[in-house]
Amino acid sequence: MNRRAESTRLTELRAKTDRQLVALIDHRLDAGLKVARTSLEAEARKAYTEVRALWPWVHHLTFAERRRLESKLDDLHQLLNQSAVHAAVRLQTACS
Repeated sequence: MNRRAESTRLTELRAKTDRQLVALIDHRLDAGLKVARTSLEAEARKAYTEVRALWPWVHHLTFAERRRLESKLDDLHQLLNQSAVHAAVRLQTACS
């Protein structure tokens, strides 16, 4: 394979990998948001942690796609924070 063809193939593979990574992140965010709303906090935190670890590897997103995923990530983070606050209030109430 000549260098040009090899470079083109690598570019195509990178684009495919980026699309698959974005799809994985999108799926994990949807799953995390769903379980965060059903009190499965450990699973939601796992999804959040996984997405945060994968996020630096995402490249070549459109501005709209990046904002959409960041918005989901922020929503999940806020749900997890609310869950932690509610748990603390319940614990404090139970101890009173």
